[in-house]
Amino acid sequence: MDNTRSIHKRYQREFWPAMLAYVAIMFLLWPLLPRVHSELLKIALALLPVLPVLFVVRAMVRLVLGSDELEQRIHLIGLAIAATVVSTLSLVGGFLAAAGVIRLDGAILLWVWPTLVLVYAAGRGWASRRYGGGSDVVCNNGIALYWQLLLVALVIAAIAGLGRDQMSGAQLAMLCGMSSVLVAWALVLAILRRRKRQRGEHEAL
Repeated sequence: MDNTRSIHKRYQREFWPAMLAYVAIMFLLWPLLPRVHSELLKIALALLPVLPVLFVVRAMVRLVLGSDELEQRIHLIGLAIAATVVSTLSLVGGFLAAAGVIRLDGAILLWVWPTLVLVYAAGRGWASRRYGGGSDVVCNNGIALYWQLLLVALVIAAIAGLGRDQMSGAQLAMLCGMSSVLVAWALVLAILRRRKRQRGEHEAL
């Protein structure tokens, strides 16, 4: 149990800073690309978001490798669901674009990785519930997930406030939407956790 708790705490320390760095780069530095005239500097700035992504992948791999066999199976199910959903959506989009039904540019590829992570999280949560565990994806050992979500929402809101002068209206709306969704998710998790605790106290009586 102590080893599992330490593995999850290490994952939190590695995952969240990398994810926040990714969001900050995408919304604070990426809008500067049109102003960069040096080809090498433009390439470096364009590929800069890949660096925090690699740290996120490293954190996830270390989490899976440090888990027991049941947890590894749950991770594998989540990854299989994510790969199936994202690859199917990509195939559908490719056929529709090839047929001229919709128009897609290369920027759509930027959504592949975040979509994969989100679907993986949902798939892993479903698999965890199926095997009798909790639905928290990030942790059950350490800071409660809803506090983490509120912290991330606060940071995203701060990024939106700091970068509002160099962001488009769509980017600001996206950040505000992300922050609002995280706050709503945190509130739902807090309510569910409180109800679960109340049921446990009631059963204990």
